[in-house]
Amino acid sequence: MSVAKTTRDFVKSVESAKLFTYDDIPDSNKASVAIELSRLFKKGVIKKISNGKFYRPKIKVFGEIAPDINEKIKSYMKKDEGNSYETGINSFRKLGLTTQVSNEIVIATNQSYKKIKIDNVNLRFVPKIVNVKKDDIHLAQILDAIKDIKKIPATTPNEVIKHLKKIIKKESIKNQNKLKNFALKYNPRTRAILGAIFKELGNRFYAYELKLTLNPTTNYNLKIEKDVIQDRKYWNFT
Repeated sequence: MSVAKTTRDFVKSVESAKLFTYDDIPDSNKASVAIELSRLFKKGVIKKISNGKFYRPKIKVFGEIAPDINEKIKSYMKKDEGNSYETGINSFRKLGLTTQVSNEIVIATNQSYKKIKIDNVNLRFVPKIVNVKKDDIHLAQILDAIKDIKKIPATTPNEVIKHLKKIIKKESIKNQNKLKNFALKYNPRTRAILGAIFKELGNRFYAYELKLTLNPTTNYNLKIEKDVIQDRKYWNFT
C-alpha cells in the first residue's frame, strides 16, 4: 500500500475533531506522510492547530466543530521516557491542597517546548524530575506538591502536610515504596518532608531510608507545628 493511501485511510478513520500528528500514522516514511498531509490540508480535508497537529473538521448545522481545549492540551502531553503529566497549581487543586484555579497549566515533560497559549489558557513546560508510568503519575504529583510546598496558594505548609498525610496513608505499601524511590530524585527538603510523613504514619523503615540521604547539618525553614510533625528536630525543621 502506498504512503499516500495509508495516510488518507488513516485520516478517514480518525474521529472528527480529534487531534493527530505525523507519528500517529502507521507508516515509517514520515517525509512522504508529511507531503500527503500537506495536500490534504490544502484541499481542506484536514485542518491544523499548530505545526504537526492536525484534525478532521466536524461540520454541524451551526458550523464547524474543532477540537476542544482539553484535547488540544492533551496533544502536548507526550509518552516520552515515561509520561508527560500535569503539575502546578491546578494539579495541586485536584489533590485537594488548594481551592485556587490558575489560567496557566504546567506540564512536566522531557520534551522541549516554549510557552504556548491555547485559547485563553497558557501552557508552561517544566523538566520532569522522575519518569513514571501512567498509573504512577499521581505519585509524581504528590512529590511535586511537596517540592513546591511554599508556592501553593491559599494554604500553608502545615495544611499541605496534614492533607498529604491522609492521601499517602491511603496508598498501598507498594505505592509508598514507589514514592520513597521516586523521592530520591528530588531535592533534600522534599525527601525530608516525605520521610517525616512516613514516620508520622508509622512507616519507620522508609523514613529511615530517606533520612540516610540527608545532610545532618542542613536545616529546612518550614515552621512546621508540633501537632503536624512531632519529631521536627529529627528532620531539622526550623
